[in-house]
Amino acid sequence: MSRFFLLLLILMAGGCTHLPNTGSISLAQINAWLEADEYGNALATLQRQTQLHPENDSLRSMLLTAQQKAGLYAQEKIARANQLAQQNQWDKALQEIDDARERWPQSAVLRVVRDGLETRRQQRIEQLQLELLLHEGRSLLETARQHRELELVNPGYLFLDWDLRKYQTKRRTVAKKLLEVGLQVQEEGDIRLAQHCFVMAQRLEDSPDVKEALQRLPQIERVEESEEYELQRHQPVVRYASRKVKRQKRVGQLLSEYARVRDRNDLVAARRIMLKMLEINPEHSRVRELKAEQDVLVRQFVHRSIARGDDLYSQERIKEAVEVWEGALKLAPFNKELRNKVDRAKTALKTLQEIKQNPR
Repeated sequence: MSRFFLLLLILMAGGCTHLPNTGSISLAQINAWLEADEYGNALATLQRQTQLHPENDSLRSMLLTAQQKAGLYAQEKIARANQLAQQNQWDKALQEIDDARERWPQSAVLRVVRDGLETRRQQRIEQLQLELLLHEGRSLLETARQHRELELVNPGYLFLDWDLRKYQTKRRTVAKKLLEVGLQVQEEGDIRLAQHCFVMAQRLEDSPDVKEALQRLPQIERVEESEEYELQRHQPVVRYASRKVKRQKRVGQLLSEYARVRDRNDLVAARRIMLKMLEINPEHSRVRELKAEQDVLVRQFVHRSIARGDDLYSQERIKEAVEVWEGALKLAPFNKELRNKVDRAKTALKTLQEIKQNPR
């Protein structure tokens, strides 16, 4: 029997069938939510109660166990989604995560993984489109050979000029697309693929723009014209990561770290990671969205901490009040109200200590 359900039995045996101040929400209801993998409802209720009753060890233990259970559930769903993605079943992979998010909508990990899956699917689409483009370029080069042969065999062919004009237009269009894709993948750091795109574009139309693009490439071994390019799933990629690519990769790593600590409700660690992401890329759309959410959570936490510290202070539990306020200061280091409360409380503690040491 899991630790969580043992806690439920202990509390129920003690006559506590309802959580404090939750009205009709009972331990049995939370148990039912967890059995049905409805982690959003269960965790929201337990988190609210631990905030209302911060000294209740049983509640904190229940919340921790529920978070662990939710984390394992998310890992299982993510593993299944990745497996489906490897099988190119992208819709099913995304649906797997969407189903999990319906049961745990607050999960930052599931949200980040969902974004990552969508990005990977788009990359796969672009990869397939590029394969088709390169194949089209090779087909056009073969068509050129056939046109030359046809002109030799049948110089009086009535539609030869018309066919050639259509063919030349197609060559220019494909060459332009290959140049655009080559510049894009070069920016992403895949120099070998960029070179293949430029070489194929040059063979289709030897334009000044293509020549310039080839000249600006880092010095790597030149591909042979007859060489068939195999995309990175078949062979290593020569990468010269640009500063932009490095930033994107680092933000991606930090987003994963941030999501994990957010799901553990570790706001201090989340704030530290958020500051790193903002330093790297303050304009990142997902980072800005998460920052807005975190600001709300921090304000709520600080508000509760001030009220909790005031309550402790009124009970002359000054040292405990200072600990609560200083915990909030870790999230809001520039909050003047908190800073003043801590300073006054420490002064009071010092005065009390002096009185004890020097009684009159």
